[in-house]
Amino acid sequence: MNFLKSVSVIFSFTSIISCSSDDQNTTTATTTCFSDQVLDDTRGDCNTTLAFNSEFDESMSGGIRTITANNIPEHLVGIFGGGPGSLNPNAISEQSETYNITLNPTTASSFTPLLSTTGVGTNVGPQYSFGVLLNGVELDPVAAEPFPHEGIMSANVNWEWNLEALNVNLGLDCNNAHVQPTGKYHYHGSPTLYLQNLNIPNDQMTLVGYAADGFPIYYKYAFTDVSDNSSSIIEMTSSYQLKTGDRTGDGITAPCDTYNGVYSNDYEYSTGLGTLDEANGRTGVTPEYPLGTYYYVITDEFPSIPRYFRGTPSNDFKIGA
Repeated sequence: MNFLKSVSVIFSFTSIISCSSDDQNTTTATTTCFSDQVLDDTRGDCNTTLAFNSEFDESMSGGIRTITANNIPEHLVGIFGGGPGSLNPNAISEQSETYNITLNPTTASSFTPLLSTTGVGTNVGPQYSFGVLLNGVELDPVAAEPFPHEGIMSANVNWEWNLEALNVNLGLDCNNAHVQPTGKYHYHGSPTLYLQNLNIPNDQMTLVGYAADGFPIYYKYAFTDVSDNSSSIIEMTSSYQLKTGDRTGDGITAPCDTYNGVYSNDYEYSTGLGTLDEANGRTGVTPEYPLGTYYYVITDEFPSIPRYFRGTPSNDFKIGA
């Protein structure tokens, strides 16, 4: 899980008490609650060449796609492992991962969230990483940073309000990535240098990886007509938007202040707002699937990496398993 560094939150309360001048005193209390959590989408530089070689292998047999990888990218990364300029104290190290993914995915009757907000023990909190890119690095968008940021074992933990890794300072480098305590480098958002190195054109669909449920992942562009692979290519758009107004929490059991994107729950899905569904996907033809398939799209705007599965995820992507 992403037990990377907790972000402390200080809440301030201002109470104003007023009393009438006659014998019947009337007390009016006004409480103002605000948070010191601020929107911060800055990124660290990517100026480090890793001493490890990237390892990636893909094979298919018996209806299963098997990917083995060491989770080391070929591109430059930020400084990790402590010391001057380090983005977090966890040093990148080679992993030994095997992912078994179905070659025949099917859509389920309901979406499966990557983050479980109800339950106890290991049944609450981040449940899955989303998938793996064709460079062998995991897409793992959900941070383990629930309100009130006193640690995930806190009796007051509220997973409905989990910090959005892309909008707070969790030590991401220019690839929207950082390192877990295990040494695993992983992406929380659009993998910048990986995509740049692919030199992705804006007039074709580009396969970049596979989700845990077996459906393919593309970056940003897709056919205008979902059933016509000769139709023009356009940029796909998310159907999520920032909520308006203020959070209704009291600053103790749930956060207050303005919806600004600090929490993933500051966003809401609006059917038909964009071209993609709740899981940032759609069904249609693709170059690799000319008869059609459900597919996911990594977008530049929230959620960037999807937060739901349309199918049934492989347990090889289970967090804490």
